[in-house]
Amino acid sequence: MQNSLIRSTGYWVPPNVITNDELVASYNAYATRFNSRHADAIAAGEAEAVPLSSSEFIRNASGIERRHVYEKTGILDIDSMVPRIPPRPIEAVSVQAEFALKSVQIALDKAGYEGSDIDGVIVASSAQQRNFPAVSCEIQEAIGASGFAFDMTMACAAALYGLNLANGLIRSGQAKRILICSPELMTCINVHSRREVHFIFGDASAAMIVEADDGRPGGWDVLGTHTENKWSSALRSDYGFINVAEQSVDPAFAPHLDQDGHKVFKDVVGFAPKVARRMMQQIDLTPEDVRRTWLHQANIRMVDMIAKRILERDRTHENAPSILHEYGNTSSSSVVMNFDMHSDDMDVGETGVMCAFGAGYGVGAAAVRKRA
Repeated sequence: MQNSLIRSTGYWVPPNVITNDELVASYNAYATRFNSRHADAIAAGEAEAVPLSSSEFIRNASGIERRHVYEKTGILDIDSMVPRIPPRPIEAVSVQAEFALKSVQIALDKAGYEGSDIDGVIVASSAQQRNFPAVSCEIQEAIGASGFAFDMTMACAAALYGLNLANGLIRSGQAKRILICSPELMTCINVHSRREVHFIFGDASAAMIVEADDGRPGGWDVLGTHTENKWSSALRSDYGFINVAEQSVDPAFAPHLDQDGHKVFKDVVGFAPKVARRMMQQIDLTPEDVRRTWLHQANIRMVDMIAKRILERDRTHENAPSILHEYGNTSSSSVVMNFDMHSDDMDVGETGVMCAFGAGYGVGAAAVRKRA
């Protein structure tokens, strides 16, 4: 059995930023207009008023202050409230592949590799731009890699599901060096007209290069990985290829993203740390052995509680850093971004735990140790 290691990571975020104040001004303008246009129906109990939002509500609910987005004007336009992304001809690089390549190139450069050094590509994200051909195949072609390529999705835990798969493929000898990409264009999935979710997501792309240990220094040993699921539809996105067929029966049907925030919080705070601790037990890793945990950035209260249950001590920015305030929830890319930003200061031999959790519910965990 070959041991595997993370050789490098990389991330990229678009330069466009939407502050809470900007987002609230747009959303409240939409809500006020809706409530005015439907005042009679609302008064008669035939329609529900759209509640207003506030920057204070967003900060208290999530810890988010800003988010980086692929396209800004369409999101803030109350007549659309979605990013404006022109369609591309089929011979052009797709939007999501181009977005992924921003972080892929950073990870390749850090490792000192060319794309031809890669023999497996996994796109692990909340959604892919198309059903087929796989976005991973397009990325593989763009960088000149060989071997296999496939897309997979497990919502906000997808990157660590990809790491779990890559670890197994490398340890079994089926691959030497795997690129995991998490290009998350979450503002295309979000429903910016729903108060419960309008503020949650930002856009980001992250990448990891995982490879067989050939004895060279550097990188992070992968000590263990584990993934686990528990069915729930409390956090759900209905966008998919069946939508056109559904709309042929009900033209008014509109797929959307929705969540029962209180249920998701309660369920995931209970489930995620148990999965991480089970992985730790499998490799005889105690909380005292772990200097830092890098968590998926869902909201700050979840980060606080899950970190405390994994580490058995109160969360601090040193032992469980958060990037929510600047980037919001960037789905599966967030745990890789967090690791990339907050791992250079760790000493050789120190150990950390990644944990990501999302719709499904799916939870992924990995333990890594810094190499000399």
